[in-house]
Amino acid sequence: MSAAPTEETLEAHVERFAVQGYTVVRDVFAPEEVAGMLAASERVVGKVRADPSAFDAPTVPRYTNRVEGAVDTWGVDNMFAPNLYEPELGAVFGHRKFMEFSHAVLGPNLRFWAAHLLWSPEFMPYELNWHKDNHEHEHFEPNGKPRHVQFNVCLTDDKSFRAIPGSHRRPLTEVEREAVYARSTGPLPGEVQVECGPGDVIYMNYHMLHRGSCAPDQFRRTLHMNVQSMEEPTGGQTSYSYMRNPGYLDGIDPALAALMRNSIEWDDSHPIDRAEARRRMRVSHDLRRSTAGPVGEHHGYGA
Repeated sequence: MSAAPTEETLEAHVERFAVQGYTVVRDVFAPEEVAGMLAASERVVGKVRADPSAFDAPTVPRYTNRVEGAVDTWGVDNMFAPNLYEPELGAVFGHRKFMEFSHAVLGPNLRFWAAHLLWSPEFMPYELNWHKDNHEHEHFEPNGKPRHVQFNVCLTDDKSFRAIPGSHRRPLTEVEREAVYARSTGPLPGEVQVECGPGDVIYMNYHMLHRGSCAPDQFRRTLHMNVQSMEEPTGGQTSYSYMRNPGYLDGIDPALAALMRNSIEWDDSHPIDRAEARRRMRVSHDLRRSTAGPVGEHHGYGA
């Protein structure tokens, strides 16, 4: 009889994250926790699918098709905005086992950066192009030191994520660079497809080259989120106006509220210059007009 597999240590996951650019921690969330989050995610999906045109920044739907009469979506940005907030999803940042990895990598003092909900389309499959997030395609750190921790919390079986391990620690190869700037979805040397089950979490460095795909018959519900250290000098500027509305932070999960308060504090003390503001506006414009279906423009973001 073979021995049961042993659970990997936190240290092993941190090392793999630095070297590969991602690691998968299995069964972070128990089945009953997944069930509660899945039910909450269905409420969000139902709201967005009922009328995607009713949502605007910062709760921007992600489309596979924008043609009238055949509109299809695969996600929504900023799921913690007041019109989408679900307590079962907001509570994720208070989950000890979930947060211990981010604390091990970034330290004890974290700030909120982003939180989106991704799902399988109803009609039209999507293929995201190869990319590094935030249009930072040429960024790399030879030692693997991250500016953030990004994570996919899988609430269903999920094989959407593809990546090039180690690509966050070196320049793009010519083949990779050509694929990125041509917005290619084709195979690349060294790519891996990551398969997860309900309750698993992919912790990733978004400067690793990656992409996502999903077909309508691959039922998917995934929380796609990001945190940074308060000591990290880059990033930030996602303390949206709703976070500053009177009473909002008092009405959400306390752990999430603490991260958002840190985000507000960091943003207020780190104003950005005009050049960076213009760059971010271009990125935002690209994302809002993007369509991730098999036709149209494939501006990669998320996985």
